[in-house]
Order: sequence, then structure tokens, then C-alpha cells
Amino acid sequence: MSYILHLGHQPTDISGISGYLSTVTAGFDATLDVNALRFTGARNVYAPFRITHAPPTGDLWLGFRYVPPSGDAHNITEANATFLDFFNASNLLIARVRPLSSTNRYHAEAHGDTTEQGSSSYFATSGQPQWIDVRLAVGADITIEFFADGVLQSTATAANTGGKGKPVHLVFGNGGLHNNFANYAWYYAHIAILDGVSTIGRRFVRRVPNTVATYNEMIGSVDALKDGNLASRVASTIAGQRLSFSLSGPTGPAAVSAVAGVHLKQIAQAGTNGPQATAGFLRMEGVNHDATPVTVPSLAPVPVYSSWAVNPADATPWSDLTLPNEVGILSA
Repeated sequence: MSYILHLGHQPTDISGISGYLSTVTAGFDATLDVNALRFTGARNVYAPFRITHAPPTGDLWLGFRYVPPSGDAHNITEANATFLDFFNASNLLIARVRPLSSTNRYHAEAHGDTTEQGSSSYFATSGQPQWIDVRLAVGADITIEFFADGVLQSTATAANTGGKGKPVHLVFGNGGLHNNFANYAWYYAHIAILDGVSTIGRRFVRRVPNTVATYNEMIGSVDALKDGNLASRVASTIAGQRLSFSLSGPTGPAAVSAVAGVHLKQIAQAGTNGPQATAGFLRMEGVNHDATPVTVPSLAPVPVYSSWAVNPADATPWSDLTLPNEVGILSA
């Protein structure tokens, strides 16, 4: 089972962000991806977007690259400024990272039986890229920890005798993040939500399908997998069909201390008949290494993650020299 709950910042990953994708290089790490989410607006402009994911079994970890508004980001004058809000399956707020006009800082808040707000040492430096990480633990207590560039900035804990459930909805409130009515720009990129695994210092390189490789057994072109459009798809009518392809895109930072895993992401939907499950696979030195199939709903497409913590060919740790050059999808 993958510990990945969510990866990515593309319009196919997140609802409500059409038109915000940008290739402005200030917004992302070019060794990891080729674009970012870019927002512009005055201080009273709110443009929230939402990520829905499965509930974690352990602590939820959120990580992403954030470039605060390009002017006056250290001053917050909107009383209702919003940054990150976490909700459970009943849409009850359980925690947040809240920018406060009274302090000009971003504060962790735990919303359990009471609302507890932590002190904060975090000022958003205008236009300065930084990596944001949040740990959220929900049980008898609700605890939230907010980090910037790996340093703990704010934390809060509230009792949870009322039994609020684990997070499944994340809302980037995305409003009131600077103090001017001029239009400034800010960015989000490389969003990861993990189950029980720290995001601090962990980076994900996004590569995409390039050209058909060994297998081409499904209906449709590999181009449908790389155009960023959910309306264009490949389909399978028989269990056991495969489509494999080479990869293109960034190859990661020049200096890599370790490769923690390889993850293949699909966005898949079952049809009215035929296969009802899908799996990812790696093809290495002429051998297929299949992940466990996952049954997908027919109502709407959902993300499916297949993960390999070690090289399946020999059970050794991954390195930047042993990463697969051919991957694919399998109907089941």
C-alpha cells in the first residue's frame, strides 16, 4: 500500500485551479517540475482551492513550495486572511495555519473541543521561495505543527474528546496574504500529502509519458496520457492489457542523497463493463514488475498510486542510476 495520499499541482490533481498554471520560473523548482500555480490579486482577493484525499492511518504530512506575494507579504491587514484549512469527512474544521493581522505571522491552530492557537515565529518574506511542511495528528488530541524550510515555526494542541475524525479535505484559503490593493503575484508548487511519512526534506520529481514502448494494447494514444486533459483517455476492454511508455521531464537535483521510492500515478475510472481495476508496472531489463491492482469507481475518475520502495528487480535501494526508463499501466 502506498503512503501517498496526494501528489501534484496540475489541474487534473486539484479542483478550482483552471487558468492558474504558470511556467514562470520563479514559481517552481525546475529540477522537479515544469510549472507552478500562480495567483495575482489585491489583498481582498480570495481564490481558494481544495484537495480531497483518503484519510491517513497515521499522522498527515503536507509539503509544498511556497513563494509569498511579491510585495508586502510580511504585512497582513485582512482580518479574515486564510492560508491552510484542514477538514474531516463531516466538513468540520480540525486545524489550520492562519495568518493573523495582529501579529503579521502565520499561526498553527488546533480545532478540537476548544480552539487553541500557537505562537509563531514565521514571517512570510515577499517573493522568497520556501518549503512549507505541516504535520497534523488527530486522535484523543489534535496537534498541528507548522514548519518553514525544516524549522518548526508554530504548534498547537487541543483535546478531541468529541471525536473529530481524521483530515480528508485540505483547502488553500489563498486570501488576504498581503496588505496592498495592488496586484501582487504568489506561487504554490510540488504539493505532497503523505500518510505517516515526513515531508521535510523530501522532494518528488514529476516525469510524464513520452512515447509508446514495449506494450500498446489499449484503445487510444499515449498522447491522451500526457495532454493534461481528463476528457482524453486510453481504455481497456479486457483484463491484462498493458500500455507502456518512456518518460520525459526533469530528472531531479544534481546531488541526490537517496531515492526513497518510485511512484506511478494514474487517474482512472471504471467503465460499465470490462476491467474494474488498474495497476501500474515498471519494466526493467525485459521483466514486468506489477503493483497490486486497485479497484476504481465508475462514477468519477480517481487518482491511483503504485509505489516501489526498493528496486523490484533485486530488492536493493533505488539510486539515480537504477531508476526505470519504462513504466506502464495494466488493466485488471
